[in-house]
Amino acid sequence: MARSDAEVAIELRAKFEFYLLGLAFTILGLSIQTATFGTSTVADFFELIGWFALFLAGIVGLLRGEWIPVAHAIQSKIHFTETRISEITRALEARIDQPITFIEDDGREVALNVAEAVAKLRAVLTELERQRKSAERKILIRYRWMKYSFLVGVAALMVARAYPNARNVAEVICTCFR
Repeated sequence: MARSDAEVAIELRAKFEFYLLGLAFTILGLSIQTATFGTSTVADFFELIGWFALFLAGIVGLLRGEWIPVAHAIQSKIHFTETRISEITRALEARIDQPITFIEDDGREVALNVAEAVAKLRAVLTELERQRKSAERKILIRYRWMKYSFLVGVAALMVARAYPNARNVAEVICTCFR
């Protein structure tokens, strides 16, 4: 069966996000293994900033990853609730007034008429939408933190690794003009 464009897009985005998460930890590990300290305090400072930023990107990416299944579960509940509201509304339009049973938080069963059931499901749907927005906001904020921490980490490492050589080149150029 052919997959929809939306499914392909979701799969590609998930792959990219896992790649970025793995890349952050890989670059962090390689930079730690190949670090040399003591040549310049500026380079040392940027090296440590880079490590911290890459570590932050990885940890935030992991924390973000735990919310993605939660958001999908909430979306599934929203879809189920909307389907039930539609089914019950059709029954109400067909003048079928059969009691609908709900299980309360404490485990007891409560039978409601069709209008009360629709009202209860709409209240549940409102709460689920609030939860979905909250989960999506957390996921988006954490993605931004992960992305920008990764970029800061890579940039800091580039400065740290290039600074000693750039300083030497600058000194050579300055001595040529004296």
